[in-house]
Amino acid sequence: MAEQRLLDYVNTLQGTDSKYDLSHGNTLPLTGAPWGMTDWSPQTGMDPWFFQYSALKIEGFRATRQPSPWIGDYGQFVLMPTTGSLEVTPTARASEYVVDDGVWKPDYLQLYLQRYNVNCELTATERCSVLRLGFEEEEEGRLIISLPKLGSVEVRGRKVFGFSQEPKSFGSYFVVELDRDIKELGVFQQEEIQADTASCAGENIGAYVTFQVEAGLPVVVKTGTSFISLEQAERNLHQEVGNAGFDEVQERIAAAWESYLQRLEIEGATEDQLKTFYTCLYRTIKFPHRLYEVDGSGSVMHRSPYDGQVHDGVLYADNGFWDTYRTNYSFYSLVYPEQWKEILQGWIQAYRENGWFPQWPSPGNRGCMIGTHIDAVFADAVNKGIEGLDLETAYEGLLKDATVQPAESDRGRQALNDYLRLGYVPDGRCAHGMSSTLDYAYNDWCVAQVARKLGKTEDCKLLLERASNYKKCWDASVGFMRARHEDGTWVESFDEFSWGGPYVEGSAWQCSWAVQHDAAGLIELLGGPYAMVKKLDQMLTMEPTFHVGAYGQVIHEMTEMAVQPFGQYAHSNQPVHHVLCLYTAAGQPWKTEYWSRLVCEKLYNSGPEGFCGDEDNGEMSAWYLLNAMGLFPLTPGRAEYVLTNPLFQRAAIHLTSDKTFEISAPNNTSSTIYVQKRTLNGKEYTPTYITHQEIVMGGSLQVEMGASPNEREIKPEELPYSMSING
Repeated sequence: MAEQRLLDYVNTLQGTDSKYDLSHGNTLPLTGAPWGMTDWSPQTGMDPWFFQYSALKIEGFRATRQPSPWIGDYGQFVLMPTTGSLEVTPTARASEYVVDDGVWKPDYLQLYLQRYNVNCELTATERCSVLRLGFEEEEEGRLIISLPKLGSVEVRGRKVFGFSQEPKSFGSYFVVELDRDIKELGVFQQEEIQADTASCAGENIGAYVTFQVEAGLPVVVKTGTSFISLEQAERNLHQEVGNAGFDEVQERIAAAWESYLQRLEIEGATEDQLKTFYTCLYRTIKFPHRLYEVDGSGSVMHRSPYDGQVHDGVLYADNGFWDTYRTNYSFYSLVYPEQWKEILQGWIQAYRENGWFPQWPSPGNRGCMIGTHIDAVFADAVNKGIEGLDLETAYEGLLKDATVQPAESDRGRQALNDYLRLGYVPDGRCAHGMSSTLDYAYNDWCVAQVARKLGKTEDCKLLLERASNYKKCWDASVGFMRARHEDGTWVESFDEFSWGGPYVEGSAWQCSWAVQHDAAGLIELLGGPYAMVKKLDQMLTMEPTFHVGAYGQVIHEMTEMAVQPFGQYAHSNQPVHHVLCLYTAAGQPWKTEYWSRLVCEKLYNSGPEGFCGDEDNGEMSAWYLLNAMGLFPLTPGRAEYVLTNPLFQRAAIHLTSDKTFEISAPNNTSSTIYVQKRTLNGKEYTPTYITHQEIVMGGSLQVEMGASPNEREIKPEELPYSMSING
């Protein structure tokens, strides 16, 4: 009997049953390499929700880099095998298929096109793919290649060359190589044929090639992509696929996936938990995408989306820092430190080419969300002792975030001058002013960490002073963070359930907790530890009331909160993702342990409805993975993790140093769900947190579970050292 692969637990359909008004992940079923440059997904409909789990037809196999439907795609194109009369528009050529009859894996996608009686198999590397087509009859087959209107296609021998570019976006070169002669070539533009208003709006130009099909002999289509040139697309195809057959390529990429998945090992999990855990691990290492390529001499290079030029070195894209700083980078620092370091090198390179650190690079500058949360990514790195980075250049960019008002709307802190002048962002000066104030204060604390590391004493002192600015938004009369006018008066008509306006994607209930860097200060504002716990208890058990507020309509995040059984704790969105750890900061860690376990059990699975909201580049998945192992970073930028509640009897991190850190809870069952006692490397361990260094040194954390909470008195020295700004 063949040994069970971890890859077999992964279901790429996780989170794909999503809609505009209700997200279960807003994910795509991506086949491709970990952190690869080009992924592949079936296309079933219009952009940007171009794959729908419930769709009955498929329009083709799409080369994609889309990190989120809210951000969109770039450089995409679609391959579709057909037979019979020529139909080139997406809906006209579409074929019936049965989604649940397919095989959906990171290394392998298999679907049967009922209309054309074609069995389709796809595997993909970092920049290339191989599509194997099994036609059931000897006939003339066809491959349609379609792309946006700003593109071009031409045929040379058995190869089709193309360039795909959306307006104001980043172009992708590609080469499609068939394993047989092309009998006929056609080039089409959608303007020349009958309009198909139901089609995927982006497809306006393309080509089709016909070829003879032999019974029992599959047609193999190899595709290479590049952001640099057609020649580089061919080089990438030669380097990553070459003369290898479909099975050989799939075996290589499967082995790569398996090696990444094996970094984490769990025992005592149910079949469903195994599927959820390893599918979330797959999601966590799909983004950000590599943007770099390898030239003929083996040197790494990339085309910059910032200046359009080709540069040496690595570059990454497709990452929203407002989302991912909370979990992804802490997770990478533990499990994939070599990849973590390379990604950070890529962001430093982006600063060199752009003059600013990006906020939402996809592939270049996107003005999306608030704050400059790459600051937290580098604060985390320096406090965890990362080596080999150009920290002086990184600090130059971080300090610019903290001191220079940007002229452009897609970089920097949009209301920085007001913040520097008043100590807060006055209402109406920019989107989500109150939330921006809290984010800027936390960002200042993060930049201070890098300043301290580099010996920039005066900068560090000034930034730490500014990190207390969040207190200027606290209104004790309402018990929440509240927006202020420029003259210092509070904005009128406070409504704790009103979404938007001064708050980002939430109300006062979700957004008032954004003080990750100074839990002690927040506790003091709330009236002490017991008042903090009482407020948290209320949040998690009250009705999920919301008022549409400044949004003027119900948005999907409101609906997602309302259908969850956690009151105002809207786990469907990122602002609350650290909040459960505040119980620990307030001296009641057993409540952190209880609620984190309940969220893992109730709000995650491996199916099409796998998430309770937008998954966002692996952030939601990384939250689950960390908490399922019994860890969570209350303060990204601090080299520590709050201890939560392990889901399994054993979880092991196989470190790159050939050491292992394991968390064992042998009596962890459905009836013993409360942590009673911990032992680290054979000695009783009472702190409510563990440091990064203690984990990466390897060892064992033994956890004794019980049927009731251990409500012991927590000593001050046992609390996380991120309790205060200067801690």
